[in-house]
Amino acid sequence: MGNIMEHIQPYVGEIVSALISILALIVLSFLALLRTRVNLWIDTKISASQRDLIHKIANEAFSYAESTLSTESGRKKLNQAFIYTSEKLGKLGIKVTDEEINAAIEKAVLEYNSKKKQAS
Repeated sequence: MGNIMEHIQPYVGEIVSALISILALIVLSFLALLRTRVNLWIDTKISASQRDLIHKIANEAFSYAESTLSTESGRKKLNQAFIYTSEKLGKLGIKVTDEEINAAIEKAVLEYNSKKKQAS
C-alpha cells in the first residue's frame, strides 16, 4: 500500500493543481459575467433620465432645423438636427452613438408629422 502511495503522490499534486486552476477559471468567469451585468444595470439606470434628455434635445434640434431651413430638403434638415443634437449632447457630456441620435431625431419627426396631421 505504501508503494502505491509513493507512485500516486506526484499525480495527486498535479490533479490538485489542475482542480485549483479550473476553480480559479470558473471564479474569474463568474466575476466577469457579474461585472458585465452590473455595468448593464448601472447603464440602464443612468440612461433612463438621459434618454428623456436626448429626446428633448432631438425635438429641439428638429424644431430648430425645421424653422431655420424651411426651404431646404428633408435630408439637410436631418443633418442640421443631427449636428445640433450631437453638439448639445457633447457639451453636456452625454455620449451616445450616431444611431441613437438619428433614432431620437426620427422619433421627433414622426411625432411632428403625427401632430401636423391631427391638426389638419
